[in-house]
Amino acid sequence: MINNQSLERQTLRNRLLVQRGRLSGAERSEMSRQIIEALITLPLYQEKTQFFIYCSYRSEVETGLLLRHCLQDGKTVLVPKSVPEQSGLLAVAITNPATDLQPGFKGIPEPVPSLLEGSLLHPQSIEVSVVPGAVFARSGHRLGYGGGYYDRFLAQTAPQSYRIGLAFSMQLVEHIPVLPHDVPMDMLITEKEILLFSGNNNEKNRCL
Repeated sequence: MINNQSLERQTLRNRLLVQRGRLSGAERSEMSRQIIEALITLPLYQEKTQFFIYCSYRSEVETGLLLRHCLQDGKTVLVPKSVPEQSGLLAVAITNPATDLQPGFKGIPEPVPSLLEGSLLHPQSIEVSVVPGAVFARSGHRLGYGGGYYDRFLAQTAPQSYRIGLAFSMQLVEHIPVLPHDVPMDMLITEKEILLFSGNNNEKNRCL
């Protein structure tokens, strides 16, 4: 049975995903470029070397430019590999998105199987996690796609990492019904603004 809170979350998720899906490819690419350029000008980006970055899919903020920038700047880049039977994620290092990624779980770009043995890195080395989502609130809370993959990863696998959400401004709302397992962001970047949620993790926010 679906309670009112779950129904509100699902309704909000569906509405914002439909709106995001209406963006043209050109609009999405231009706003994504603005978001990525805002990220790579942060002192945090200059200081950190180990980045866990989602591989964009469908109408998400595009991360291809960010992957390339990080690799060109000598960062260690890890991307998610889904483990559906555990509703979890592995962190796999890549060096060339053009050859190291292929369609994986639900068609999402994921590391090619040959990387899973030699390129798995310990998640505790991750300094920054760059996270997608369907909806973000001005409190820093995030509503994902319903599987809990990123919430589990951020809470259990890489809790030390600094959490950055990427979203278009249309995905930003005042309030999201929060559940106990929801992991808030430390920062959110849209094409219009950068939001810093210092109350969520004061120790990690000192790095800014």
